[in-house]
Amino acid sequence: MKLGNLRLARKFYVAGVLLIHLLVVWNARDLIWKGYPDFTIYYTAGTMLREGMGHVLYDDAAQFRVQQVFAPQVATRLGALPFNHPPFEAVLFLPLSYLPYRVAYLLWTFVNLTMLAVLLMLLRPYVPLLCTRPPVAWTVASLAFFPIFFALLQGQDAILLLFLYAMAFMSWKKERMVSAGAWLACGMFKFHLVLPFLLLLLIQEKKAGARRRQLIGFFGVGLILGAVSIVAVGVRQMLSYPHYVLGLEKTMAMGAIMPSDMPNLRGILYLMASRVRGFDALVILLSVVVYFLAAWIGGSADRDSGDDLKNDGRNDDLKFSLAVFATVLVSYHGLGYDLCVLTLPVLLVAGQLGGKIRLVSRSGLAIGAGLAILLFSPLALVLLMRYNRLALLGWAVLLCFVGLAGELLSRPRRI
Repeated sequence: MKLGNLRLARKFYVAGVLLIHLLVVWNARDLIWKGYPDFTIYYTAGTMLREGMGHVLYDDAAQFRVQQVFAPQVATRLGALPFNHPPFEAVLFLPLSYLPYRVAYLLWTFVNLTMLAVLLMLLRPYVPLLCTRPPVAWTVASLAFFPIFFALLQGQDAILLLFLYAMAFMSWKKERMVSAGAWLACGMFKFHLVLPFLLLLLIQEKKAGARRRQLIGFFGVGLILGAVSIVAVGVRQMLSYPHYVLGLEKTMAMGAIMPSDMPNLRGILYLMASRVRGFDALVILLSVVVYFLAAWIGGSADRDSGDDLKNDGRNDDLKFSLAVFATVLVSYHGLGYDLCVLTLPVLLVAGQLGGKIRLVSRSGLAIGAGLAILLFSPLALVLLMRYNRLALLGWAVLLCFVGLAGELLSRPRRI
């Protein structure tokens, strides 16, 4: 296919996917206005803080009473859609609680779109692929990526986490390690996607001083967020939070938490062997294997395929990407919108496909196939909305991880 025809085909594909996404939003508009999206949990938490109910923030009955006030028409909700994030995040949504639910949802959507546009502009000096098109074009194209669309539809906070990942990445590139750690600490509202990632970055870092500065930034901001949480909800609620989260995972929050929709190792195994004795142990074992492989590759000596590329940072980009894919795979609670954090590694890796990463190699084929599946939004929509089997998308994440691991291991060591 000629280059011009290929570009035209890409434009038609993106336009087609955006049209599908618009149709989904249009068909779901009544459900959105009634309060079905996940934004409900953030609006609930902010409202409870505003009304002086922080001391019962993790009480399901109290949450349900609040939700019945602004979303009484959700027929399928027989109990609270639980707010299971740390208390400090509730403070972020406190200002939105002063607005009517629908206005707050629209404003949060606008904030997410703004963050998305800003981070794509800020990343241009560090992600060569982003320089091939204007920032506006990339912002529009990103809306065709299913995780981003799903996060916007649900009013989730996953794009905020992507923004913090991107800020940490840029700080890491500029060797501002305190800032890198501080940005990641701000993302502790999804600690299962931050703590494993932070540890992998620390393992990749060869300089003890740089590791120490990352930890200083991380724990410094972490202590501030911990203090904010205590002020917001009190010590008792802070101490009950871990038990509350574990209880929700055990009961699957009355159907609100479904492993079959988790595109990670837990979701993959759940579809295959959920009734096998020792299922949780199997998930943990395979997660440890994947994590230690990522740690070993990330902590090994730098590799490259030629002296002319020794210092261009492309291997570092691939190691960063490997760490993100590994984190998503081992995250015990990772849903479709959490794949937003893959946006940055997808851009980094796609920029090397066909060049630094040869498509004819085994690793290149695995990466190419994995990215193709991840970027094919209609498949994800069908898996989620028709079959409730979004966990099958975890195989694409695993393909990318295996391909990246193979690519890094296949490169000769730098001299």
